Amino acid sequence: MDTTPIYELRERLRAAAMAGTSLLAEDFRLRRTYETFKPLTAASPVFAKVGQLTEQLLSPDIPNPQGVLLDAVTLTDAVICTLGTVDVKGDIAPLEIIESEEPASGMMVNVPYSVLKVLLEGLEGTGGVSYRIRKEHPELFRDYRVKYALVRALGASYAEFANDVAKWLCEDRDKTILPLLYQDFDPAGKREMVRRVEVIEALAGADANDFYIKMLDTAHKEVRQALIFALRHHQGNVSLLLDLTKKERGKNKETAFKALAAMEDEQAAAYFRENAEKNMEAVLGYLVDASSSWAVDVVEAICDRVLARIDKIEAGPDSEKEECDGFYLLHSTLQALYGKGGAHGCECYRKLLKHLPAINALLEKRRKQNNPIEKITWRLDFLRSLANFRYLYPINKFISGLGLILMQSLAANPDPDLQELAEELYQTDVHFLPAAVMARLLNNEDCVDWLEEQITDKEKSKVSEKRMRMVNEAVGFICWDESKEVYELFGKSDYADISSVRREIQVSHAADMIRWLIRHASHDTDAVLTNWVPLNDEGLCREVGSYFYQRALTNKDDNLNWLSAMRKCNWTVCKGLGVRYVRNNLTINANSLYAWLIMMPGGKDAIMEEVREICTMLRSGALKANRINPDELEEYMQNWYLIN
Repeated sequence: MDTTPIYELRERLRAAAMAGTSLLAEDFRLRRTYETFKPLTAASPVFAKVGQLTEQLLSPDIPNPQGVLLDAVTLTDAVICTLGTVDVKGDIAPLEIIESEEPASGMMVNVPYSVLKVLLEGLEGTGGVSYRIRKEHPELFRDYRVKYALVRALGASYAEFANDVAKWLCEDRDKTILPLLYQDFDPAGKREMVRRVEVIEALAGADANDFYIKMLDTAHKEVRQALIFALRHHQGNVSLLLDLTKKERGKNKETAFKALAAMEDEQAAAYFRENAEKNMEAVLGYLVDASSSWAVDVVEAICDRVLARIDKIEAGPDSEKEECDGFYLLHSTLQALYGKGGAHGCECYRKLLKHLPAINALLEKRRKQNNPIEKITWRLDFLRSLANFRYLYPINKFISGLGLILMQSLAANPDPDLQELAEELYQTDVHFLPAAVMARLLNNEDCVDWLEEQITDKEKSKVSEKRMRMVNEAVGFICWDESKEVYELFGKSDYADISSVRREIQVSHAADMIRWLIRHASHDTDAVLTNWVPLNDEGLCREVGSYFYQRALTNKDDNLNWLSAMRKCNWTVCKGLGVRYVRNNLTINANSLYAWLIMMPGGKDAIMEEVREICTMLRSGALKANRINPDELEEYMQNWYLIN
């Protein structure tokens, strides 16, 4: 049935409505269109009704033409709505449907679009407000309207922001975003595609194995390396990885070896054991971040050979090359030992301690070599790089670096054998105190009394600053996560590719630990304490805020960390802080003073009150500042007050 006449009739009825009802009976165009439509009135009752209304409009004695015309237009619109079709030129193609194993419920967050718009604009730029919204409204990042923007942000021109977005996607563990990551993936792309692979493997792991293999066919450079490394998730890829170690070159080849080192497969283990005989240095490099159970066995076997070589160097005349080789092999062994546990891992520590005299002799020989660069760095580069610690105390001995490796390994891998080893070694050497503290923290022990005992020098009956710094090393690996409202253990090896630590840890005795840290105030302790404050505990925040306030009032140091720590605790008092700052910095310039003042806690009203006190004291001579004009200071800060 040709329905064209009803479309034409609707157009004429609308034209009549614009022209006015007084001319309806004389509208020959409407009459002609109706004659064309009239055969359809027999097709259905609704068409008959349309025809009946049109005939009334064409009658000269119609009592209510306006109402009838409105009914006719409304009815024709309704009929056409039921007959509506879409005609698009071109060939028919199947509709692409993005499937997801995850439920679609909860994918839309009930927030005003104005809030969402700000986030979307931030994701399209260099981040900006995205960080604040991530902290205040993390749920928005699971909204389906935001997901596409998040994937696009992986290619942001600001690399640090793009890396942060990748981290957010990995943390959220939201698999519903996987189809967007697969869509338009370019295996010949750049860093954006590398980030996509990193997120895909974090969310899907072995489930995305077909994707890794398919994309590998045409992948280049960094994207190829990322795909090769992702093959470690599927145990069926051992043969493929072995093949890649023979075919690939450069970094691709190294990546294939590192992926193979993560495989729980006897064939892979045998391959590394065989190659360890030929090239210890290379194999140790591949095992640095290896998570396979057999990796530590290979490290121990290599450790035995390295220590035998070091003993030989100590025993008799040797060349500088032999010393250099032994030195760097020892370094590589310690790097590979990071995070390794179990019986074999513990034996490595014991063997290293057993050969301590020979190791120290080698280090001393290298120190005395006529190499200015190595003379400077043999302690800093070698010993400091043994673990990612915060340099809270100087490392002068190999054993102190080894103790820090054990502590960091426990943070990365809370292995029961390593925990027992930490307690065992601490009984004989104080350098393992950080590791022993970490072991107790991992077990959620209420260890405040024990810590007090450990830092007390019994001979002098006072606190040992060195031991307190050691404690701070371990305690400093714990922080409060405001968004999740939990304590987390965090850290990262300087040379590990994937082994960053960020996981929840139970700290039932946090309040006691915080008060204990306050009792042992120092700059090092303050740095640790800032991260420990549970920001959902108002009472404890006030207590810590008051502590930082008193620290800032009574110390001559101009440490901005105290100001940020007070603001973090929502401390609202800044009285006296500005005066103290000026009094301790008589030659301060205006720009430095402005920057310091606006960092104070309490809000702009409290800050302006302190500014006025400073200006009053400057004018009276009670406060001296040779380079500060009180009138200019007050005017500048008043302008700041008005625009903030």
